[in-house]
Amino acid sequence: MAYLALYREWRPKTFKEIVGQEHITQTLVNALKQKKIAHAYLFSGPRGTGKTTAAKILAKALNCEQLMGIEPCNQCSSCVSIDHGSAIEVFEIDAASNRGIDEIRDLRENIKLSSIKDKYKVYIIDEVHMLTTEAFNALLKTLEEPPPQVVFILATTEVQKIPLTILSRVQRFEFHRISVENIGKRLSLVCESLGRQVEPNALAVIAQKSEGGLRDALSILDQCLLQNDPIDVKEVYQVLGMVGETFSSQLVEGLLASDYGKSLATLTEGIQQGRDPRQIIRELLDYLRQMLLSLTIGEPPLVAPEVQAQLIRQSEQIPISRLLHWISILMQGEGQLKYASNARLAAELLIVQTIHEGQNLSGGQEEILKRLTLLEQEIQSIRMRSDGFPSLNRPEDIPSSKRTAPMSTKPPQKSVAEVKERTAAIEPNTESQQLLTIEKIQGQWNDVLEQVKRRKKSTQAFLLEGKPVQIEGNSLTIVFREGCSFHKDKVNQNENRQTIEEVLQQIFGIPLSLVNLMESEFKTREAPELQDLKRQEQTLVDKAKDMFGADLVTVRD
Repeated sequence: MAYLALYREWRPKTFKEIVGQEHITQTLVNALKQKKIAHAYLFSGPRGTGKTTAAKILAKALNCEQLMGIEPCNQCSSCVSIDHGSAIEVFEIDAASNRGIDEIRDLRENIKLSSIKDKYKVYIIDEVHMLTTEAFNALLKTLEEPPPQVVFILATTEVQKIPLTILSRVQRFEFHRISVENIGKRLSLVCESLGRQVEPNALAVIAQKSEGGLRDALSILDQCLLQNDPIDVKEVYQVLGMVGETFSSQLVEGLLASDYGKSLATLTEGIQQGRDPRQIIRELLDYLRQMLLSLTIGEPPLVAPEVQAQLIRQSEQIPISRLLHWISILMQGEGQLKYASNARLAAELLIVQTIHEGQNLSGGQEEILKRLTLLEQEIQSIRMRSDGFPSLNRPEDIPSSKRTAPMSTKPPQKSVAEVKERTAAIEPNTESQQLLTIEKIQGQWNDVLEQVKRRKKSTQAFLLEGKPVQIEGNSLTIVFREGCSFHKDKVNQNENRQTIEEVLQQIFGIPLSLVNLMESEFKTREAPELQDLKRQEQTLVDKAKDMFGADLVTVRD
């Protein structure tokens, strides 16, 4: 007898044998019990999930001569002929090959012929989404009002391509991807009945790589059974043409360490084993996806058991932003790999790019954290030295033992002497700062503009609209004329501000921080006694806006 592939030999023959589609089989069984048979059904879902199988079982149940309750007997001539594909009352049509209007017209003519007494004529149209628009239109009327004892069962993997006029005339059943656990149980049952020794881990890999399709899983197992017992994970990966999660985890180790040499050596090792560079990148993306799910959901990753602990450890070592950046780079590159004339070189460049851009992202985050720490320290310093003025700290950041009752909306009045005393305590008192006057800065302002231009021309262009008008302590006030708020905002940006402050320190020998104001703002400022404190607070607020964006910064008294 000719060899029969596993997926054909183990195809379910009754409703109860269908794996993982209980929501569909129960509905069909109830319909048969209540004798409420629809004239048209649509079975949609991923490949290998049981659509055609369920259609054949339904056809057998409708025509079985010796029903066992609701299940077909699989022994009578009708059941046997349907299983063999020779039944005269069941027609299987491949819409991919018979997609034109002429084929549908022939089908309509055949439907008119009467069926055998007490038998249903069942038309199973597979991949129905492949029909042309004209063919769908020709099928509409027949599908809506077929002759008695005629049942249509349409099957498709792309239900979105079915016209709405067709969907409105059928009962729709959505087949789900079969879970890894259910596929594993089925594979274990097959191996046990065949007396073959396949490691549970190997069956788990087959179940995961079948992507919810039992037919694909049985096909993979069929090929793996050509190996000698016992069959392990390594042999499964060889059959699949994959390098495996262990290889992907080694590749991720190189990425985590930002080690170009180690990562490229690992990639070379996989290529020398005969693996396709495109497949290596695809598997690396699958591995990173499991890392992302482990990091965000916290559930055990769907990888080989011996790799799970290492994957979880790696996911805990990487920030989610960096992991997302890796996935984004690799997904873009993977889409271009299929068109690359030199796939190996393209894969190597992709690995190098992933490490390089990941380093830049990480370095940028570290820089932001450093700047944030310095900003917090300055805020804390001003809060400690300016008791009674609005604080930028949140109440929950202050120890409970040091919290005071909420301040009234009207701040307490302070004498000019007190304000001067506190202002003097804040201002630096070095000799160089005492000698530096606003007149000196104004006299050398052209030198400042020239030095800024040498560093960055665009910054100098923005600064041209501002003039130095006041210096207090280490703060230099720059006033911009009305209508130049754009230039002021540009000078406030961190990179431009930093360039100007570096030039000021180079020319005048002391660090100066900029306070940028419009003319109207400068004229309406508060009393001179409070200017220094307010200016320092505004400087910090401006820095926070530059760092995080103005829409994210809110200052409350």
